[in-house]
Amino acid sequence: MAYLVRIVVAAALLMAASVQTALSQTYEVDTDLRKESVLSADQITFDREIQQVIASGNVVIVQGERVLKADRLIYNVKEDTIRAEGNISLTEPSGDIVFANEMDLQNELKTGAIKNIRVLFTDNSRLAAHDAIKIDENKTVMTRAVFSTCRLCEEDPEQPPLWQIKAEKVEHDREDKTVTYRNAVLEFFNVPVFYTPYFSHPDPTVDRESGFLAPSYFDSTRLGNAVSIPYYYVISEDKDITITPTITTKEGVQMAGEYRQAVESGRFQFDTSITYVDGRESDGTTTGNREFQGHIRGDGQFRIDDAWLWGFDVFRTSNDTYLENYDISDLDTLTSTAYIQGQRGRNFSLLSAYSFQGLRSTDVSSQTPFVPAWWDYSYVGEPNKYGARFSANADTLLIFRENGQDTDRMSLSGGWHLPYTTTNGQVFSFDTSLRGDLYYARNQLSDPSDPDSTTGENSFYGRVVPSISLEWKYPFVRQAGSVRQVVEPIVEAVWSEALGSKNTPNEDSLSFEFDDTNLFGSDRFAGLDEVEEGARLNYGLNIGVYGESGGYTSFLVGQSIHQDGSTSFQSGTGLEDQFSDYVTRLEIRPTQKLQFINRTRIDHDDLTLARNEIYVNAGTAKNFVNLGYVFLRDDPNGITQEKREEVYVAGRVQMAEFWSVYGNYRRNLVDSGNSVDGALGVEYLDECFGFAFEASRSFTRDRDVEPETRFSVKIRLLPFN
Repeated sequence: MAYLVRIVVAAALLMAASVQTALSQTYEVDTDLRKESVLSADQITFDREIQQVIASGNVVIVQGERVLKADRLIYNVKEDTIRAEGNISLTEPSGDIVFANEMDLQNELKTGAIKNIRVLFTDNSRLAAHDAIKIDENKTVMTRAVFSTCRLCEEDPEQPPLWQIKAEKVEHDREDKTVTYRNAVLEFFNVPVFYTPYFSHPDPTVDRESGFLAPSYFDSTRLGNAVSIPYYYVISEDKDITITPTITTKEGVQMAGEYRQAVESGRFQFDTSITYVDGRESDGTTTGNREFQGHIRGDGQFRIDDAWLWGFDVFRTSNDTYLENYDISDLDTLTSTAYIQGQRGRNFSLLSAYSFQGLRSTDVSSQTPFVPAWWDYSYVGEPNKYGARFSANADTLLIFRENGQDTDRMSLSGGWHLPYTTTNGQVFSFDTSLRGDLYYARNQLSDPSDPDSTTGENSFYGRVVPSISLEWKYPFVRQAGSVRQVVEPIVEAVWSEALGSKNTPNEDSLSFEFDDTNLFGSDRFAGLDEVEEGARLNYGLNIGVYGESGGYTSFLVGQSIHQDGSTSFQSGTGLEDQFSDYVTRLEIRPTQKLQFINRTRIDHDDLTLARNEIYVNAGTAKNFVNLGYVFLRDDPNGITQEKREEVYVAGRVQMAEFWSVYGNYRRNLVDSGNSVDGALGVEYLDECFGFAFEASRSFTRDRDVEPETRFSVKIRLLPFN
């Protein structure tokens, strides 16, 4: 309070003739606020005899980073103490604000006693107590305290919040950044529900702090009654771990963990789980032996320099149905990879390795491929003065199987691209390329789609694939008020041929779907192993209407015509005949809150639907509905290659300020139809409390995993989780 003393002395010298001096001004000084005190008030009175300053009316003391405001202040010069009264607020360096009716402070406002204290933290949580002692600038001890993150009721501030913690003693340590409770009771709606002799949580300045997270409960027909109690532990600033035991009445205890770490060059994380249960046959009957089951999943990415980085992504499980049984993942194939990639200018290189784990009943682990190395390189040259550019690509692939075909592949290609736009707006694109492929297959398959059709033969294969294409577009644009209309015919002529070996191994082109996304292109296969040969003509019409506000409607229709009736595409794809099926895409998006997409494939012979997809997305994050419908007359990529038809709906509706209802449902419509899965839940979430109750049902059976009904409850107490 050194500077405050100098203010008092100055006041005394100005009015030496009087025992008491009244000043009605604010003292403005040139000083370092980190070291000195500044006092301002409507009226300041100094009594030299008893060495006491009385300030009243809009009193403000600035002491370093602390600011004290009050209606009245009494400063005792000899004892260096301050007593503040009426509408007191003390702003701490952390940003917390302390309110009270009476304060007795000293030691530059760092220590003292406070009555009827109320603390507003930086995250708007609140703590109130009957009295408090500021032991030092970092530690405050309060008695008969109440803490809550809930806002007070505006109509009745005296009404208890939704939840609160009452404690006999509370200690706030700003140095350790903790709030500690002794003999604490958790209340909901002013009703005690839980008592603990000791409880601690981080103060609002902490982003992460070790401790238990909110538990969750569910009742499952597969696992029985279960409760999960996660514990979060901060190892250091760059790493943490979460341990979650899940106790079930039917399958015992499952232990799960998640580890995360950031390093100077990147970051990585892993999650894993393990349980010890009865082994089961595919029909669900127990084997009589107990076994460990579990999973591991992780990913990471690390930068080597400005151009290069490396990373990994791993996912494995001990049993085919474990992930589904414990609701961890619904994938039917797990992929693990490690890679290193670099990009400098227009050069890109990627070296990767892959391992797969099939979880379907038809998958055979000995026939699952392993890719120890796959290198892909691409280069795109700088355009010349005419806009033409060269490109080059290289691809090397090694595939091994324990039982089945092994394949080595090397592919090199070069291309030249020339775009040209006429003065009247016609757009031409000319592309030509030449590719060379070399294969070595061991234990080759006679039928690429049948992994059991091994011949035992080892062979080299080579081919050259020249390709040439010319695309023409002529967009007609018309402005009608605030709407821009576009009509764009598109025609593309393509020729390509595989010269050399015809029975090359097929590893990456077994899956194919003909739709609007690959209507145009020199090769519509997904990979390099299959080549679309011969001459063909792709044509279509693109129509669009675009508004100034961003809304639009677009429609595309097109077809592909092959030079003859023999194509390399299998039946059911829509490209197996000389005249392909018609493909369309209709997209309507009048606003950002509404989108309609319809994709179809129409049989060219009888104009019946061979494929129909409808997606509707409407609403905002709080209120939305998503609808989906898929129809495939033939599913060439499916396991049974039969008809597929299903509908899906999901949505959320906010019923009140904090209440929402959400759900989803999927149904198979083939034949008489059957439900696949569904869920319905209700959620309450405000600034301090969250609650969700969900009922879900899975109707499918997968070996030992039976259809399941599950009821789950989740609770969140903010900011604790």
